[in-house]
Amino acid sequence: MSLMKKTILILLSIGLLNANIVVAEEEDPELLTAGELLESCEKGSVPGAPNTGCVQYVVGLVLTVMQLHQAEQSAPFFCINPQLNPKEEVTDKVIAHLRKQSSRSKEAAQTLALEALTKSYPCTGTGDQA
Repeated sequence: MSLMKKTILILLSIGLLNANIVVAEEEDPELLTAGELLESCEKGSVPGAPNTGCVQYVVGLVLTVMQLHQAEQSAPFFCINPQLNPKEEVTDKVIAHLRKQSSRSKEAAQTLALEALTKSYPCTGTGDQA
């Protein structure tokens, strides 16, 4: 096989490999459902002492949303003061909301978690967000 044919074959192979990667990237990522989050959060949790994985999910969501609000300089959805609202309390409020909304267990977990945070920690307009 000539050098030119080998080069064309290699380029075609690379092109085909990249096509598969592009197709894979275009698929929607599977989001965690509210039911899956609740099931995960209930394992080993008791009120006041939610499991570590659940706390990490909620804290990560809170921090991400707060950073987005700061970056966009937009009004916050919720106001949580870490000195007054420990992460375990915040997580318990999310778990309670997920339980109350069990009929919506197929919806995205972050949607119901944000609802819980917004209802549980409304902003009073006094700049309580920490």
